[in-house]
Amino acid sequence: MNDQRQVLVRAETRRVSFSGVDGQDETLSYSGVTLIRVHAGRRSAEIWLPMGDLPSEVDDEALIAALRDAYLWRGGLN
Repeated sequence: MNDQRQVLVRAETRRVSFSGVDGQDETLSYSGVTLIRVHAGRRSAEIWLPMGDLPSEVDDEALIAALRDAYLWRGGLN
């Protein structure tokens, strides 16, 4: 069995569509970073972190914590 672990990092835009108050369809777009954990060739977990055009310190800290956790997982340390 292949026990290889990988972490994929992708910049992505997510779109959310909904009906507005006037009944018209509306779409909002959110930029972010997706972290995907792959174990033995299969996707085992995914997390998406929103990142605006002007990310805050809180956004930065959330990304750093998620990256750290993902890379510890990759190394089998958590």
